[in-house]
Amino acid sequence: MYIKKLLSAIFVLFICVLNLSCVSKIKQTEQTADPFIEKMELNGGRMFSGNSQGNRPLPGSPYGYEIWSESGNDNRLIWYGNEYGGGGAFRAEWNNAKTFLGRVGLFWNNGNPYSFYDDTFCDFEFTRSVNGTAGGASYIGIYGWSKDPMIEWYIVEDWFSAGVITPSRIGGNAEKINEFTIDGEVYFIYKAVRPAGSGNILGVNEPFPQFFSVRQTTRQSGTISISGHFKAWEKEGLILGSNMYEAKFLIEAGSGTGWFDASHISFYQR
Repeated sequence: MYIKKLLSAIFVLFICVLNLSCVSKIKQTEQTADPFIEKMELNGGRMFSGNSQGNRPLPGSPYGYEIWSESGNDNRLIWYGNEYGGGGAFRAEWNNAKTFLGRVGLFWNNGNPYSFYDDTFCDFEFTRSVNGTAGGASYIGIYGWSKDPMIEWYIVEDWFSAGVITPSRIGGNAEKINEFTIDGEVYFIYKAVRPAGSGNILGVNEPFPQFFSVRQTTRQSGTISISGHFKAWEKEGLILGSNMYEAKFLIEAGSGTGWFDASHISFYQR
């Protein structure tokens, strides 16, 4: 009888230890789960890594995405899906990247100038890693290209460094053209020229112009009147090409290791 009770007690103790081990493993799994991947899966989103080789459509969405990095590892873009944050919200992460670009938004490229479309706006809200995690040349805001002629353009709302963006930070012999007020703040207009050999949407080996609107106080939420910037540039003789290629929300990191996380991005026209 004593031996039976002893064996029974040992068996019960074994079951308890086994259950505690299982519970511990379950808790560990829960703690190590990626909350951003869970959010993506819950809303039908996608994760992308590597270079997209140009614009790629997002499934069931009016938006496209693009991801490009010159170096680094574990660089990724997580699109949260149509059911979250206006349909354009995404997270970007870069790790020891020399240059990283991730963007989501409108893709046109159908032969029309910006004036063909109704005025375009973007509502946004995001958080990001601290200053110094994206190198000296970093931009957050609206970005795109035009064709005929090919022009690269930026509307810059925030960046990963102290102070304001100056011509020396932009490079390309950037010069200030003028300044104007829109969406409640002053923006400086700059023009620069990228040298031959710089990456571009056409793959040509020739210089091309860049247009910039740089907000003078950073922000991480609000509304961007995209067409209003185009009109302000036009008044200064900075004419975009006759074929608008895209207008996307961009995070560009010049180097470093960091992250960007948007809780809302939506584009609309009226």
